Amino acid sequence: MIWLTTKGLNNNIDKNARIAMYVIDFVFLIFSLGSLYYFLKTQIVKLTNKHLIISYQFLPFSKKILIEDIKGFIQTSKPVTYSNSLFDKGSKIHTIFETLINLKNGEKIKTYSLNDYDFKEIMKLTEKIKRGESKFQVEKISNIELVIQNIPMIMFLVMMLILIGGLYNALIF
Repeated sequence: MIWLTTKGLNNNIDKNARIAMYVIDFVFLIFSLGSLYYFLKTQIVKLTNKHLIISYQFLPFSKKILIEDIKGFIQTSKPVTYSNSLFDKGSKIHTIFETLINLKNGEKIKTYSLNDYDFKEIMKLTEKIKRGESKFQVEKISNIELVIQNIPMIMFLVMMLILIGGLYNALIF
């Protein structure tokens, strides 16, 4: 987008139009870099019969923790205040949860990827695995099934790309 707006402004001599376009490009760059950061920061927690794996969805980094090395879990909620109107005092809801995984060697691993329900389920499952009560029946899905399950998200992304392209075209021309 920045390249196309710069290319379109080369023919325009008006300084005010150039300044306005540079401001719009800068704001677009800041928001797109912030979105990319949060998009790449998305974590996934997987539990196997021997390991708890914390990985990033789109990056090749992961951390494997032996179930036997886990001492315990601590989850704290951070309140978010919202209000229905300008003069409303606001209400607090708890939607952001910080989870600390305490290891036997004293190390703590922090993640934000578990909500309240997932946290309780992970705690139950790790305790069952430690006691030897769990039986895993993993059902693998094929790539085609994965694409079919994610068709709404793919369609949303395509629609957003078309809208952004149209708005971008209108801004330039």
